[in-house]
Amino acid sequence: MMVAMISLTSFAQFGGGQRREFNPEDMATRRADQVKEAAKTTDEQYKKVYDLFLKQAQESQARMKEAQEKGERPQFNREEMQKQREATEAALKEILSAEQYEAYEKAQQERRQRFGQGNGRGGGNRGQGGGRPGGNRPQGTDM
Repeated sequence: MMVAMISLTSFAQFGGGQRREFNPEDMATRRADQVKEAAKTTDEQYKKVYDLFLKQAQESQARMKEAQEKGERPQFNREEMQKQREATEAALKEILSAEQYEAYEKAQQERRQRFGQGNGRGGGNRGQGGGRPGGNRPQGTDM
């Protein structure tokens, strides 16, 4: 009985066991839309931001696929992720005006605070839902 309840709880928490496919175009659109909303970008700027995020999402998808083909879990190196984040910020500074970038940064800070990641590095409360809204993930899961 107890096992059945735990199974059902886990099943409900993770969307019925269905995994949503990672789609680079959707990811790039979502991120570019966030920048557009915060920074009030022009159509030309939006296209550049979208292209930046699309390239990153495609590279990420390729790394994940490569790991899966080897039968491994994708590994995320903290230093590598930091370098990518810095490169993204530098590219955004090139695309956006100083005022737009400042507005974008302010929106990002507010977003991090709203989702419980006030330290500016994301993941500030691992094991407590990982900063995701409604994300009360069970302790000890590797997601």
